[in-house]
Amino acid sequence: MDQTQDLIPGTAGIGDEQVAESAPMVRALVVSRLEMIWRSCEPHIMPPPPEPGELPRRPDPRFVEAGIRVNDRLIALYGLLKTNPGLEKAEETSQDEVEAALERVKQIEARLRP
Repeated sequence: MDQTQDLIPGTAGIGDEQVAESAPMVRALVVSRLEMIWRSCEPHIMPPPPEPGELPRRPDPRFVEAGIRVNDRLIALYGLLKTNPGLEKAEETSQDEVEAALERVKQIEARLRP
């Protein structure tokens, strides 16, 4: 079978609906894989304490960089750097402000009339 048949629109692939439906599962899979990578990096970032008479081992900068990237991806995945508008208190408009705004609208309408 010709492999280009798989690329013909409408014959194969995943649509936007399937992507939306799969998003929670894929997100969980990505988090699981990132956690697995972190567990692999952690012993190289925080080496065990040295045995008596041994010099302490320094963290491996390659694994430190990989660990930073894993944490950045997790932060982005969970949206931790975004402000949460649900937690911020909405500004309330007082009755006086509403009445003043209505008065300004009436004045503008009066100027627009012939």
